[in-house]
Amino acid sequence: MSIIEARNIERSFEDLTVLSGLDLDVQKGEFLAIVGKSGVGKSTLLAILGTHDLDHGGTLKIADTETDGLSSPALASLRREYLGFVFQDFYLLPALTAMENVILPTVFSGGIVKNATAQALDILDKLSVRTNETPTSLLSRGERQRVAVARGLVNKPSVLLADEPSASLDEESEKTLFDLLDDLRKQQNFALIAVVHSKAVLHRADRILELKDGALHEVV
Repeated sequence: MSIIEARNIERSFEDLTVLSGLDLDVQKGEFLAIVGKSGVGKSTLLAILGTHDLDHGGTLKIADTETDGLSSPALASLRREYLGFVFQDFYLLPALTAMENVILPTVFSGGIVKNATAQALDILDKLSVRTNETPTSLLSRGERQRVAVARGLVNKPSVLLADEPSASLDEESEKTLFDLLDDLRKQQNFALIAVVHSKAVLHRADRILELKDGALHEVV
């Protein structure tokens, strides 16, 4: 069974059609890399797969649950149970420390804070992030990016949706990040769907799909 199944996804903005007849199946444990030119709709696709953008045509199933028609609480519950996110703009809360930002999703999911803290500490340590700094104080952009990645992983999702997760990292930090993601994918069996540009990252992917003319095309 696919963890994500999308059929005939359509998305337009006024007179501009971004996605048209898009199909996608994602299996647990696989690393799916999304590539494509700027503006073709990669971030829009992630927003739809993550149930943040509901204004689309077609059908989307997550863990065999069709999202169309679900109430807001039911959608929120589905996200909490199955999905983790790494946003391009981070969306960290500036008044909270790195640790507090990372464990925040567990507050809304009813997770056990003690376990969440241990998980967060482990990930932040592996990513070399200072846990008690706030995003607006001494954390670099690269460190803020790593905090955002740790936050996406703390609930042990079935799917991690990542919009250019290594965009702010140097080559060594990028390697460290994807080494960690590879290890965690093997341990936790989650699917990673990531928009990426780095050639050094693409070779790690199980599949590379190019978003072009509103649909996904496999890159051999």
